[in-house]
Amino acid sequence: MKTYNVIGLMSGSSLDGVDVAYVHLTESNGSWNYQIEASECIQFPQKWKLRLMSLVLQNAVTYLKTDTYFGHYLGEVVKKFIDEHQLAGKVDFVASHGQTIFHQPENQMTSQIGDGASIAAECGLPVICNFRTIDVALGGQGTPIAPIADKLLFSNFRYCLNLGGIANVSIKRNDGSLVGFDICGANMVLNILSSEVDLDFDKDGGMASEGYVNEELLNDLNTQWYYEKTYPKSLGGGWVTKVFMPVFKKYRISTEDKLRTAVEHIATQIGKDLNAAMEREGISKSDADQMLITGGGAFNKVLIERIAAHSPVQVVVPDSTTIKFKEALLTALMGTLRLRGEINVLSSVTGAREDSIGGEIYLNAHKPLING
Repeated sequence: MKTYNVIGLMSGSSLDGVDVAYVHLTESNGSWNYQIEASECIQFPQKWKLRLMSLVLQNAVTYLKTDTYFGHYLGEVVKKFIDEHQLAGKVDFVASHGQTIFHQPENQMTSQIGDGASIAAECGLPVICNFRTIDVALGGQGTPIAPIADKLLFSNFRYCLNLGGIANVSIKRNDGSLVGFDICGANMVLNILSSEVDLDFDKDGGMASEGYVNEELLNDLNTQWYYEKTYPKSLGGGWVTKVFMPVFKKYRISTEDKLRTAVEHIATQIGKDLNAAMEREGISKSDADQMLITGGGAFNKVLIERIAAHSPVQVVVPDSTTIKFKEALLTALMGTLRLRGEINVLSSVTGAREDSIGGEIYLNAHKPLING
């Protein structure tokens, strides 16, 4: 049995902050178990939120400076987290997903900022990061990467839905292999709409519950070109902000109605894609099959109710720690598999020509990388 003590970092497209989780990962004879020992969501200071939101429009020098500065910021976050949770000497390495700025797999390009060398220099620990790039170089979408965790840590669920900035799903085929893909914008959409009334997000779906579905807007949202694509497919935040969100501007309706319509749209697309994937993969409906829902959207009661109404399978919402920190746990697992020289990105999900072992490793003199 081998145990790894890892800090996983995840910052998603919803820009709500950095999820930090200190995780024990244990492997024995190919079977994996985990324990989230400490966790915290560090909200972005307003200056970072604004800088990350606008970075896609900036020049190359600003991009490179931000990559470095954001790495130092993440390193400071790790250092403070270790101090506050009394983890000095207990962490083997840090695994960081980074903040996605550009994602254009059709151009063999994806970028997640948060320079690994800067993180390592700041926190004094080995750092593993940039998990997507080799898959994109191999012709894959580079996302979603969650299916490796769904395969190794959540294998009792046939379906795993993540409601982050982007909604994505993992589905277990009849032969045990996995497929997965991005479905639509989720929290990113709802948070942008909430900002119209100076709120960071719609707590528990409260505003959406007071609104009504605008059928004309719903039809416009449901007929966007991305929804005609078959998987493997992936979305970037740029598509949401540049293509999807402008649709709402054509409608002079209340923010509550926009939120309620957006919720219906998200739930509709999830149900549609689940049914289409089941038909394509020859998966029969079964009362025994369940869908685990995690990510911040799992706290939105209206959204969960509507997903349950559209879903062909039973939905399961787990404990709050799993909801909040599954992606940070995933990042820790990705880093651990990279350390072991084992596959952590699945070509059956991304469409790459082969599975890959993604991740760059940064070392320093403070603590050499442990022997996997």
